[in-house]
Amino acid sequence: MRRKFWKDLLLFACALALGGCSSTPKPPSENGGLFRQHNEGYSLLYKLMKDESDVGEIFIIKSADDPVKRLVKEIGSACQAASKRMDEFPKQNNRIEYDVPDLPYMEQRSRDLQAGDDEKSLLTTSGKEFERRLIFTQAEATNYAMQLCKALDEEEADPGRKGFLENLAKQCGDFHDRLMDLLAVQS
Repeated sequence: MRRKFWKDLLLFACALALGGCSSTPKPPSENGGLFRQHNEGYSLLYKLMKDESDVGEIFIIKSADDPVKRLVKEIGSACQAASKRMDEFPKQNNRIEYDVPDLPYMEQRSRDLQAGDDEKSLLTTSGKEFERRLIFTQAEATNYAMQLCKALDEEEADPGRKGFLENLAKQCGDFHDRLMDLLAVQS
């Protein structure tokens, strides 16, 4: 009888231990909530749209062939329009905030270092090398924007914002494809 007790206790302990290893997602109240997750994603998207709005200003000091210049400026205009549209979201829903990126330090630091490297390479190159680097950085940015829109869209309940995200994802995907075509021509 005593042996059965210890055997049952051991089985119970094993069941508890294995149950603790399951990877069920935490409820929103334990992981910062869905609003925090949305705000983190929207913060990243808003910053990206603001940053990309200004990329065309590089042509003040650099030159590129007309197809590259036109596309980069078109991307900048689209990003500026997107950021202006996003300015309206917090006015419609006061729970939306854009100052909540909340990236881990090392992730933010690596992004900052990459941005510095990209800026330096764009400013220190010219001609076809400058164009290739510019096209490549824009292709990375538009692809990231597209994926970020898709991720936000998966959780977005508001029909207006959902439509905005779907349209922006499509637009960024189209820009990415056009950039890749230009990159192929450059090679």
